[in-house]
Amino acid sequence: MADNTASDREFEARNRTLKAGAIARGEGKSLRVAAREAETTPDTILKYTPASWQKKGRKWVVTSDDRYIRYLQIPGEHGPVIIRVRGYKEAQFVSAYISSLKRWLRTGKVYELAPFHGKRVGLEQVELITASRTLQRMADHGLLRLEMLYASLQDVA
Repeated sequence: MADNTASDREFEARNRTLKAGAIARGEGKSLRVAAREAETTPDTILKYTPASWQKKGRKWVVTSDDRYIRYLQIPGEHGPVIIRVRGYKEAQFVSAYISSLKRWLRTGKVYELAPFHGKRVGLEQVELITASRTLQRMADHGLLRLEMLYASLQDVA
């Protein structure tokens, strides 16, 4: 039981460090500020994602990309699907897709989904759903859940 609890904590800690890297990249924040906003510490960030940071003089600076695998949740026809993406840039692409889906739900404008038509993501190469009828059917049945991008350990296990 203790091993499972430790792996849960480590998984969540790693997700928070990946989030801190995204905050630093997207908003130009320092390691310390990004750590605070991601609810972690600079030491934890450097422990789990050292390749995302470079020391420049006395400061730690985030790199423009990394190759860490992230577990993300995207809509599938029968409910959320967990995919593995490699690197910040692919995770950012999936995040843009989720944001576009949210805008499409609010406005109904199909051009929101056009940049993602026919695109595949993740190591599994899952095709992103962009068909309005399919998405509307999913929304009507409560299958279009867009609250969380990062998957939790129970979703992955």
